[in-house]
Amino acid sequence: MLKSFFWTKDQFLYAWLMLTWLLFIGWYNVEILVYYNAWNREFYDAIQTLQEDAFWELLWGWDTRRFWDFLWLNLDSEMMVPSFLEIIVLYTPMAVYATWQTQRYTFHWREANTYYYLRRWENSTAQIEGGSQRIQEDLMIFGKTLQGLFSGFVNKIFVLAAFLPVLWNLSEGLPVWDDKIIPGFLVWVALTLSLGGTLLSFLLGLKLPGLEYNNQVVEAKFRKQLVHSEDDFSKRMTADLFPMFASIKRNYYRLFNWYMGFGVWQTAFGMIAGNVALVVLAPSYFAQLVTFGVLIQVLNAFGRVEGALTYFIDRWTTIVDFQSVIKRLREFNRALDEAEANPTPVTTAKAKTTRSRKPKQ
Repeated sequence: MLKSFFWTKDQFLYAWLMLTWLLFIGWYNVEILVYYNAWNREFYDAIQTLQEDAFWELLWGWDTRRFWDFLWLNLDSEMMVPSFLEIIVLYTPMAVYATWQTQRYTFHWREANTYYYLRRWENSTAQIEGGSQRIQEDLMIFGKTLQGLFSGFVNKIFVLAAFLPVLWNLSEGLPVWDDKIIPGFLVWVALTLSLGGTLLSFLLGLKLPGLEYNNQVVEAKFRKQLVHSEDDFSKRMTADLFPMFASIKRNYYRLFNWYMGFGVWQTAFGMIAGNVALVVLAPSYFAQLVTFGVLIQVLNAFGRVEGALTYFIDRWTTIVDFQSVIKRLREFNRALDEAEANPTPVTTAKAKTTRSRKPKQ
C-alpha cells in the first residue's frame, strides 16, 4: 500500500515532492491561526473597553503593508495584529487549496495502489474471498480514510508545535486559585486531560476493531452469495441467504451496543474538556486579574492544544474502521504473495478455457 506509491520509479518523485509541499501548506495555515489567536485578544479587549474605532479597525481594516508582512509571516503579533478581513482573505484560499490538493494527492495514491493490485490479481491463481471488493471498495475506503486521518494528524502536530509555546507563555502570567502562578499550568492540565482520555478511550474501544472486521467479513460473504444468485438462477437459494443475513444482524447489534457505550463516554468527555479552561480561569477573571480579551485568547489556545492532544479520541471510531480495512488488505496482499510463491496450474486452465471459447474460423 505504501510501496506501490512511495517507492516505485514512476511515482517516487511526485509522491515525495507533493507530500513535502502539502506539509508546508499545513504548517503555513497553522501559523495563520496563531495570528488569529492574537487577534482574539485585541478584538475582545476592544469590546470590553468600548473602543468602537479599534473594534471596526480590527474587524474590517485594511493595510497593504501590514497584509504583505502578514503574508510572509513577518508581522510581530505583540506589536500589531492583522484585521479579521486580512486573515480571511489569506486563510480561506489557502485552506481550500490545501483540501483540494490533498484530495487529488490521495486519489493519485489510490490510483497507484489500484493498478498495482489489478496487475497482480489479474495474473494470480489465489482464491480470495471478495477479491474484487478489496480492490474497488477497500482501496477506496483506505484512500479516503487515510486522507482524513493523515491530514488531520499532521495538522494537529503543527498546531501543537505552534500553540504549545503560546499556551505556556500565557499560563506564566495567569494567576490560578488564590492568586498563585504555576508555570505552564494550562499546558499540564491539557496534557493530563488528553492522556487520561486517550487511555480510557483505548480501553473502552478495545473490542471495536474485531467487531468491525467480523462485520466486513460477513457482509462480503453475503454480497458474494447475492452476486452468484444474480448470475445463476439455480443458485438463488434463499435458505442460505436468510441465515447469512441473520449473522449480519447479530454482528451489527453487537456493534451498536458497543458504540452506544463508547459514544456516551466520547460525548461526555468532549463537553467536559471544552469547559475545563473556563472553569480554571473563571476565578481570575471575576477577580479582574485578567481582561476579557486575554481570557478569550487563552481559551482559544487551550482549545487548540487540547483538541490536538485528544485527536485520537475524536477519531477513534474512524480509526477502528480503518484498522479493519487494513487487515483485509493485508490478507489480500498475503494471499497474492503466497500464490506467486507457489503457483498452481489454474492459470493454464484459464488459458485453455479462453482458447476453447475462440470462434471457429
